[in-house]
Amino acid sequence: MRGTCRCSLALLLAAAILPAAGAFPERRHEVQFRRNDYGAVPAPSLLAAAGLGKAILRVFSDDERGGGLYFANGRFPVVRPALEAWTGAYAAGPLPLWAWMGARKFAWLDDGELLDREWDGSGFRVVPKLDLFHPDAVDLIVSLFAALARQPVAGILIQDDLTLLRREGFSAWGRAAFIRASGLAADPRLMLAQGTAQQRAWEALKAARVGATLDRIAGACRAARPGIAIGLNVHYEAPLSPERARSWYAFDARGAAGIDFFYLMAYHRQMRAEMRLGEGDNRLYFRRMLEAAQRLWGDRLVVKLQVRDWKSSEPIPLEELRAYYGLIPDGVGRVCFAAADPEDLDLISRVIAR
Repeated sequence: MRGTCRCSLALLLAAAILPAAGAFPERRHEVQFRRNDYGAVPAPSLLAAAGLGKAILRVFSDDERGGGLYFANGRFPVVRPALEAWTGAYAAGPLPLWAWMGARKFAWLDDGELLDREWDGSGFRVVPKLDLFHPDAVDLIVSLFAALARQPVAGILIQDDLTLLRREGFSAWGRAAFIRASGLAADPRLMLAQGTAQQRAWEALKAARVGATLDRIAGACRAARPGIAIGLNVHYEAPLSPERARSWYAFDARGAAGIDFFYLMAYHRQMRAEMRLGEGDNRLYFRRMLEAAQRLWGDRLVVKLQVRDWKSSEPIPLEELRAYYGLIPDGVGRVCFAAADPEDLDLISRVIAR
């Protein structure tokens, strides 16, 4: 009974901060498409009619067998020239087209020399992610983003794999970098043990490496196409738990000065499942998270709402989307509807038109 009352109270509190119908401020809305194999490119006019002002296309695949990129890049396989078709369709229109690309995780990569290692408690295991401590791997990442920037796109969204998870970074290059930076022995057990000097030095080194890689990517993209905008996908824990973001992802929530927009992955169903929250508590967390993100990033914040359920791929019901859209603070000027398909445009337009 106490759990029921607590949930009901949380729902009432969440409902109390919902603005009245028609009270939303003027916002810029955009859509991130989850696939790039549609039979036809969604026409810019259809997006504009739905109230959207930007399209974001996925240009990478991390499929183990058929993976590659979706534009000519000079290094990785081209699955199909999907970006070419999209840029052609959007070239003459008023809506900007962005490209969304991964940075480290390409499951089909088999170049062990460039891949990272993680510590599993008993030894080092290869992971299918490029090693951010290996200079050739970082050069490869930077060159891929520079090649993408040379395409006729207005911006680039960097996937959330540009992190170093807690057990990652233990390649020979990573361990050598740790020894040079700290003067301490590269003992994985001590480097992962909370509160040790090794753990503090390791977290600082990893966060610095992720930040430096981001800076190099942004610099290379702007050198290739001056004026191009750069966005970064950010995990939902970062605004309210910056120390957790640093420990789990090597992400500095206050850093990344070269990034134009922080795309906060405010995926409410994912949050509710991972944090085991009731619906009312989930809505309260959602609101508090966005308020913290707004304080951190101001007008560089883009709130990402999930349009489809990750497990079933079914569209999320209109009233559920409206409820979470309504929890976005008034001062947030940009919202991105994420992982959508062209047939979701009507649903999105109804959320916007609340």
